[in-house]
Amino acid sequence: MGLIYEVAIIMDIEYRESLENKSIAEKLQEKYYPFLGYINLNEVYFAEMIGYEPKKAPAYKMQGVTSGWVREIVNLNPATRGKQYCFAVWEEKWSNLPDQNKQWIIFRSLFSISPQGDGKLRPFDVMDYGFIVEYFVRVGIGPYWETKDTLPDLLKGEECLPLVLPMDDENNELI
Repeated sequence: MGLIYEVAIIMDIEYRESLENKSIAEKLQEKYYPFLGYINLNEVYFAEMIGYEPKKAPAYKMQGVTSGWVREIVNLNPATRGKQYCFAVWEEKWSNLPDQNKQWIIFRSLFSISPQGDGKLRPFDVMDYGFIVEYFVRVGIGPYWETKDTLPDLLKGEECLPLVLPMDDENNELI
């Protein structure tokens, strides 16, 4: 018996479930629980986009149900109902990325999920995401890590990479 994939087609783009990216997300959540443990991965639809791809489209996109295209996807298929987020990748561009880059992109995308799990994303703020850039500057890669092909492997070995948990200065709590 073959695998059953969840599929949605919106504006000539097929959104097909990505079991590979979901597996990476599960491994990242397990290993980096202090950063990603608050996320209910059952509320995230991991998809590959197949169809017409705009020339300047990024390899991936992450949105919550506050975005119309995500609402369409989760309401179109009974198997995706109840999802609050969609992490979607353009199949061809994504397959050309090194595995380490995929891991970092999924890590950052998952971290962007609101701690409330309400279908919203964290605003892109240096206080929230600065720990990622800080890590890359500290190890000599620099702030433009997404353009590099030699990123550290988040899943290699038993030890976690030395990432610093972001803190809220006012309440001295994790962000």
